[in-house]
Amino acid sequence: MTTQAEIDELFKQTLEGDYDDDEEEGGPWEAVSKLQAIASREVYDKAVQWARHKQPAKRRRGVDILAQLGKTEDHPTTIFAEEIYTVIVDVLEDELDLQVIDSCLVALGHLGNPAAIPLILEHRNNSDPDVRFAVTFALGSFADSPEVVPVLLHLMEDPDPDVRDWATFALGVQGNADSPEIREALLERLDDGNPDTREEAVAGLGKRKELRVLPDLIEMLQQEEVSYGVVEAACSLLDLPEINEEWSADEYIEALSSRYADELDRYS
Repeated sequence: MTTQAEIDELFKQTLEGDYDDDEEEGGPWEAVSKLQAIASREVYDKAVQWARHKQPAKRRRGVDILAQLGKTEDHPTTIFAEEIYTVIVDVLEDELDLQVIDSCLVALGHLGNPAAIPLILEHRNNSDPDVRFAVTFALGSFADSPEVVPVLLHLMEDPDPDVRDWATFALGVQGNADSPEIREALLERLDDGNPDTREEAVAGLGKRKELRVLPDLIEMLQQEEVSYGVVEAACSLLDLPEINEEWSADEYIEALSSRYADELDRYS
């Protein structure tokens, strides 16, 4: 059993080093993860205290810890979720610090409570790209909601490449909504200057079996490194239930070229 002293030490570690450092052993995010894994009432109570603290750095870390408290691969939901949702909403309501707002929005995405959608949408036009990215991340949890789809379509044209990338992923890959407008928006992203965004667009179009994606899909299969999403798009168009680990990229190209020869001539 973890002692209160050990919990207090982990909380202290969450404020050490750079906020975004999630790779260094003993770094702040490792401490956050350990606290989330402990997932005790003591951790919850202290995280709530921090989320309401006068210091923005502590508020942010308190929210970060609460966002995925007790969430694991085997337990995909946050414990104390209803209580945590109320805390996060209360913090966000009067929050002025952009970094704390960022963490609150991300937390609402992790919690997945659809009641949060209007609160998230209030920040969709924030001038700070990090906040808009947090909005986009959060909306990915509700990508098929009618009020979310048009916002993600708008964010797919954001000036920030990371926002465009995640909006394309959220709507195209996380979501299942389909319409001519969604397909056209995904097709437009095939010319995006960000290669990650182009890959997400290919994955989203492949998922919807949009054959106009074929030339770009084959081009991406010819790259030295082929992403998982690109291979998934090929599998969708070939009606394969799962990725064939024994196939090379060339074999996927051959299968697509054989099956869709006429379409390739038409769209190339």
